[in-house]
Order: sequence, then structure tokens, then C-alpha cells
Amino acid sequence: MRIRRIPHPVPAAPGHPAGVTLTEVLMTLMIMSIGVSSVVVLFPISVLRSIQSTQLTNSAILKYNVESRLRQQPDLIFDPDGDYTFQSDDQGRQLALAEHYRGGGSRNYIVDPVGFHAMFSDGFDTLARYFGNDGVQEGFDPGGGAPRIALRRYDGGVFTKFLAAEESSITLGALSQDQLDALGFLTRELGMLGDGRTIQLDSFALQLLVYQNVVIGVQLTEDVLPADLSNIPTGATTRPGGLISDPETAEVTLFSVSGKLSQTFPITLIDAANRKIYWSEYDENGNSVDFNGNGVMDIRPLPVEFGIPPQIGRVVLQSDRPNDYSWMLTVRRSSDGQVRGADVVVRFNTGTSVLDEQIFPASFTDGLAVAYVDAVTDSSGNIVEPTLKRGGFIFDAENARWYRITNYEGIAGGNAFSGFDYRITLETSIIRGDGSLSGAIFLPGVVDVYPMGSLPLPESL
Repeated sequence: MRIRRIPHPVPAAPGHPAGVTLTEVLMTLMIMSIGVSSVVVLFPISVLRSIQSTQLTNSAILKYNVESRLRQQPDLIFDPDGDYTFQSDDQGRQLALAEHYRGGGSRNYIVDPVGFHAMFSDGFDTLARYFGNDGVQEGFDPGGGAPRIALRRYDGGVFTKFLAAEESSITLGALSQDQLDALGFLTRELGMLGDGRTIQLDSFALQLLVYQNVVIGVQLTEDVLPADLSNIPTGATTRPGGLISDPETAEVTLFSVSGKLSQTFPITLIDAANRKIYWSEYDENGNSVDFNGNGVMDIRPLPVEFGIPPQIGRVVLQSDRPNDYSWMLTVRRSSDGQVRGADVVVRFNTGTSVLDEQIFPASFTDGLAVAYVDAVTDSSGNIVEPTLKRGGFIFDAENARWYRITNYEGIAGGNAFSGFDYRITLETSIIRGDGSLSGAIFLPGVVDVYPMGSLPLPESL
């Protein structure tokens, strides 16, 4: 028989007690803290990269949308004030197009529906029509008797189409608040990218609301509270200025009981207290209101595929998300009327401000990838610094060109009109800069600038 010996633990040597020492614990904690800190640092970086990726994706989508719109509406570039369509003869129409390139000072311009009307509604009648200012008035005077540097800004013909009058003849004091609200709505529809729709409520139909054998609304189940419905916009509460029909800022989607069929309508009215949703301009009692102002009482019946009588299951209420991305066009034309360069500039949710478009003294030299910029002093004696950002953009206001900033540094001893305060390194070389004192704009919120190249004058114009 073999006898197995069970090993016994070896007792610790004298002076060396069993267990973990404090030094070992501290070393372990130090190693763990280094690892945890490295992981924690990655989270904000990943969030930042995710935000940048989302912005670039939406920016690219808006850019393609703008290009598609320009193929359908070339007058946005070639007739940016929209007066071509109001001319009665061919000569008048050709002169309407020629005004945007025949004079050297008018060959470069900005098409910016959102910025134009936001500035206009804020009371800046003149500054709305010009891109770039010195903090008080349009343009920037480099001194020495040189003309003021400023680019004409147009609204893409929204004024002329809505008011049937030339844009240059319209003043702020001549418009009512209803008209300003409606113009703001139209320019947001034209110049901004919505982020889709947000689901406000997902419920079920408890009862159908019928008028003359047509389902014109539904009553939702009792688990829906009046507060769930009170803030959803409808045709009764959202008609900008009372002048825009069917803005359709909110809609109801109806699903069949099987879930295989769906139908979407604009919401005309909500009776929150009784949980009733209407998509018709009639109610079940025969009362009617022309919510969209089209002169017809719209019934909007359900398709026959929902059955006779119709069967409705889920009811989903959605509303527009805020518009976060807007576009503007930088246009450079030549003496023959052709567009020699156009850029789609996409901005993210920055609003508009006069100081955002302030022009700073600058120097651009052809062929160099470096620009020089000065800070300015405002009327109160305060120094105003340009908003510099690596990866941001600088705009050459004299030549209507955008450049991406890769780096910048302060210059010791720089002062306005002699030395410069900042040296800015650009991603690409400067085009057409002559090195003289000109102006630069640092527009905040620019996600990207997409050059479109040259565009011929369309045969349709």
C-alpha cells in the first residue's frame, strides 16, 4: 500500500508575516488607477467624435439636398433676389439676371435665406442685406480711400415670391408681425435641414369620430392624459402669421388593426380634455373651420383598405424636431455671367448675430497658406478678438473664399493697420489675394464648406 503524504504549509520565515503588505496594496491601486484613468479619458473623446461624425453626416445630407434643389431652381444662384419672374418681357428678364454680375462689385455675393430673414426680423434692415460688418454698419473700411469691403446678401427670392415685390424695395417698417412670422417660416423651410419627427404619443383608438359616414378623427384610450396632448401643435394653433396654409408641423399616423396598413394626415385640431384627435376640418357635429386657408373644407377620408367601416389600431402622433442645420451659398461670377465658383456652406444651430459677421483687418497673399489677422477695438474702447478655432474656417470677405484653419499663433507687438495680432496657417493656398489690407470673417458654427465648382448659365433663364 502506498502512503500519500499531505503537504503542510510552510510557516513564514521569522520577520516575514503571511499576507499582503501595504506597499503591495498601494502598487496595485496605482496600477488600477492608471488603467481606469485611461479608460475614463476615452469616453469624452468618443462622445466628441460621435458628435462630429453626426454633424458631418447631416452636413453632407444637406449639401446633397441643396445641390438637388439648385438643379431644380437654378435661379437661387443666378437670380438670388427673385425679380426675374416678375419681368414682363425678355429684355427685362435678362436685365434682372445681369444685375448680379455686370458690375465688378456685385459679382460676388451670398445667398442666405435663414440669415437674411433672421437678421431682418431682429431689426437690422440694412445689415440683413450685407454679409460682413464692422460691428455697426455694413462692410469694413481698410482706409486709404479704399471702398468698404462687404458682400451683398440675398434671400433666394423669398421676399419677391411671398410679397410680389422687389426685395430691395421692402423695408422692415412696411411689414406686419404676421408677415414676418410667415417669412421666417418660409425661409426655415427653404434653408434648413430638419432632423425628422419626434413621436409625441403612441396610443390606440378607443372610438372613431364620424361625420356623414366618414371617419374624421379618433378618441384615444383612457390612459391618455390631457397633458399628453396639450403641447402638440395643430393646424388650429400653428399657422405662421395666419398666412401659411398647412404647415404640417405635426401629423397623426393611423395603423390598421393588423398593423399592415398605415395612413398619415396633418393634425387639424386636438380636444385634449376629451382625448380627441382630428385630421379633418369637420368635427363629428358638423362644425367646420378652414384651418389651412385653402377655401375648401377638407374631409380627408381613410382609404378603403382600412375596411368598411374602417378599423383603426395604433395611433401615433408626431411633431417636427427643431431645425439644426442651415445652408448658405457663396457665389463668384465672372463678367460673362457664368458662375466661376460656388460653395455650399453648412452651419449647425448657431442662430444669427451681427457680431458673428464682424470683419477683422486681414491680409491674404496669393499662393501662400498663411493669413494675417488683427483684433479690433469697438466704439466703447474694448478689444474684440476673432473667434479662432483649429479646424474652423476663415472667410476672405474681399474675394469670397473660405479656408480651413489648421493652426494659429499670436504675434507679439502686433497692432491694427501696421503689424498683425495673429498668424493663421491654412489647409490650402490662398487664391487671388494681393497681400493688401482686406477683411476676414470667422463665422461660428460652420460644419463644412463644399465647393461646387463652375456652373453655366441655364438655358431656362
